[in-house]
Amino acid sequence: MAFTSLFKYFSTHRASSLFRGWLMIALLMGVWSCEDIPRDNPLDPKNPNSTRSRKILIEAFVNTNNPLPYNQFALTALDSLSQLHSNKVVILEYHRNTRDYTDPYHLPENEALYQSYIDLFDGVAGVPDVFFNIRTKRVQGASSVANSFTRFTEALSGLLNRNSQYALELNYRVSDTSIIPEITLAKLGEKDARNIRIKAILIAEIDRNNLKRVVRDFATQDIASLPQGTFNTYTLLPLTLREPQKAHSLVAYVTDQFNTEVYQSEIIEIK
Repeated sequence: MAFTSLFKYFSTHRASSLFRGWLMIALLMGVWSCEDIPRDNPLDPKNPNSTRSRKILIEAFVNTNNPLPYNQFALTALDSLSQLHSNKVVILEYHRNTRDYTDPYHLPENEALYQSYIDLFDGVAGVPDVFFNIRTKRVQGASSVANSFTRFTEALSGLLNRNSQYALELNYRVSDTSIIPEITLAKLGEKDARNIRIKAILIAEIDRNNLKRVVRDFATQDIASLPQGTFNTYTLLPLTLREPQKAHSLVAYVTDQFNTEVYQSEIIEIK
């Protein structure tokens, strides 16, 4: 690929700043053709050893209308975990109804997702229930904040400081009372990606002291293939702003087609 063609491709395909950086690396190295790029730069997507640091997805299923404090124990412990590993984790809280207590932030989709998760573990339902990268680790129940924090830290410890062969960059457009996710995904490493899925999630800070990451809507995009060393931007279905006066963030993560293993996750604030 000639230098002018390379520049034109990146200029006309709405590449984000992260992925434009790959082009800048080539420019700084005086690259005049794709064949001349040294493939030992870790930021070069064509380098088969290229990776990104993996952010761990933590999903907590809770019911905060239960007068017993167990769910609050878990959420408080997750706050502490987030402060300790702020750049390494993405935390979501799914509210669900239980047999005895409804939850005002329950969504039917939350319950369907939860049932699919506990099926992976052949387990029983109960809140709080916290999953790390879906099937990797599970911590159910909470006897205190300190105990929950210890258990969460132990679950997370084996997942930290690992790399991913996927890179995510999140953008969005605002349309009336909706957020339209625009997710850029790059496949790094040696192999093409096949039969993967992107999930975009809108979370709201309902209460700064308690309900900080409440899932309010989500959309998915199935991807049949993404060749190694390439990236693409996917526009997902609009996400509804149910509480437009609240602060929101957009989360996205990429999994296998069965939504059982998380390869990468990312989060940005809606401004």
